[in-house]
Amino acid sequence: MKKQTKVALYLSCLGIAVSLLTGCQSTNQQHTTTPPPKGDEELEMLSERDFGPSYKSYEEKGVKYTKGSMAFPTGIKKSSGLLLEKVVPTEVMAGKPFTYVYQVRNLTEHDLHLVTVTDMVTENFSPSDASPKADTVEGRIATWQLGELGPKQVKEIVVTGVAKDIGTVVTCGWASYSPVICEPIKVVKANISLVKTMPSEALICDPLNSKLVVQNTGGSTLTGVKVTDTLPAGLSAEGKTALSYDVGTLKPGESKEYLFAATASKTGKFVNTAKVTSNQGVEAEATAQTVVRKPVLQLTCKSDAERFVGRPFNVCLTVASTGDATAADTMVSLGVPAGATFKSATAGGVLSGNEIIWRVGDQAPKATKELCATLVADNPTSLNFSARARGACADQVTTTCQTKVVGIPAILLEVVDLDDPIEVGSTVTYVIKATNQGSAADTGIKVVCTLESEQQFVSGSGTTTVSGSGDTITMAPVASLAPKEVATWRVNAKALKAKNIRFSVSMTSDNLTRPVTETESTNQY
Repeated sequence: MKKQTKVALYLSCLGIAVSLLTGCQSTNQQHTTTPPPKGDEELEMLSERDFGPSYKSYEEKGVKYTKGSMAFPTGIKKSSGLLLEKVVPTEVMAGKPFTYVYQVRNLTEHDLHLVTVTDMVTENFSPSDASPKADTVEGRIATWQLGELGPKQVKEIVVTGVAKDIGTVVTCGWASYSPVICEPIKVVKANISLVKTMPSEALICDPLNSKLVVQNTGGSTLTGVKVTDTLPAGLSAEGKTALSYDVGTLKPGESKEYLFAATASKTGKFVNTAKVTSNQGVEAEATAQTVVRKPVLQLTCKSDAERFVGRPFNVCLTVASTGDATAADTMVSLGVPAGATFKSATAGGVLSGNEIIWRVGDQAPKATKELCATLVADNPTSLNFSARARGACADQVTTTCQTKVVGIPAILLEVVDLDDPIEVGSTVTYVIKATNQGSAADTGIKVVCTLESEQQFVSGSGTTTVSGSGDTITMAPVASLAPKEVATWRVNAKALKAKNIRFSVSMTSDNLTRPVTETESTNQY
């Protein structure tokens, strides 16, 4: 059936060609190129008939042409989608190249699909070129698959060849397309992304400022979008360990941001994973991690175990950074207890109120520093020192140490006679004083007086009772004699004979390792 159709078309074209040629004047001109068909206005004038091809002969620049047009598929322009137009030279010379031109025109306001143009020529024509090239050539039939024609779009086919011999060359063309109804269906892809950021390192006292950014990275709107962030053990935010954000609807490309500050209750490495979900089933996860560190201070105190009153002594503190982070703005203070007086300090320590302050600054991990203060105490006492150290993120630490300040007892023994010289038979009074000139009390103080034979004990009185036996006068012991305290006794003795007398006094105490003796000269006459 297909072969019969082609043959019929060929015969029809041949008959048309013969009838056209019989009415044309011959010419010796060679036509190497063919102008394209005229526009729509001229096409409307080519034929008033409703069906079938229309033809027109015209001359341009001295060359005569035949132009034919045919509407497909009905043959009627008003009810067809395609208009096929062809311009051929009316006369050519044998063996000389010439061209003819097809124009296929979309008559509609819509796309036409699978547009095909077919050209069939007689044996007397030898094709040499075509623009564009034919998609298929079967014998004397060439076919162009032009594909899609947009509304009112025109595509052109130019065929070049030669006539082999004198006679006639007939070229027949037809066109077709497939009436296709096409509706675009937009294909999109739903997608979502989630990004979480937080500090890579932080101190335990710092807030972990975190950010969640959710974005619709697909081509369709997402609904019911929800972000959840479950914090790892040791982290919390606003007293909660799980956070949830109802994002709602996100248009393509739209993003939303959520900020929160987490706090750490311990040190270590924390890995935090957040998740976003949607009603469309697309979801994403984001992971961030942080390392939480903590500066730790250690403080020790060392002082002299015992010092004498009035002697300067040192109290030294050692501050060490033992954590895994720098203890910034470290400050150390040492309290000055009552009874002690500040003299000086190393490393820039200054007295502020009743505290000695050292502003140490930043203490790197494993760093140590010694800080010393010099003090003095004017009285025996037990001094308890309390010190503390703290940093910008380090917990305060304290330490204590003690120094015992002791005094030295120093008793001055004095003896004087109130009358000198004295007459034999008269009584002389001796005054005996024991004065503690030291800084500590002395105990167990005992005083003993010795008379020469030319004197006789009469009586005695004073801080303690006085008793005499022969030439020995004994004072009852003084249990304790405080610094600056004085014990006084009076001894009355009678002059028995004329002589230059030596009144002798001896003193011992718990503190004295050997007796202290004093004598007073009295001239008896």
